[in-house]
Amino acid sequence: MNDIRFAFRKLRQSPAFSAIAIITLALGIGMNTAIFSLMHDLFLRRLPFQDPDRIVRIYGESKERELKQMPSSVPKFQHYRDAQTAFTQLF
Repeated sequence: MNDIRFAFRKLRQSPAFSAIAIITLALGIGMNTAIFSLMHDLFLRRLPFQDPDRIVRIYGESKERELKQMPSSVPKFQHYRDAQTAFTQLF
């Protein structure tokens, strides 16, 4: 108990140091909370789909240019969406 009283007495004697220490702790805790919240939202939260383990990604391919993972164009996506029978939904 004496140590706590001594610590508070010393902190009261140097208000500038106390303010800097409190601001540093508040910023550190706030930044840490923000970073962990962002990581949780981006990487740890489940995807908002019924069966997220059944999601697949479809890529285009160009053998002339040796490209294997090309994004699809909008007309090609619409063709896939309208003509496919293997998937329940494309979006």
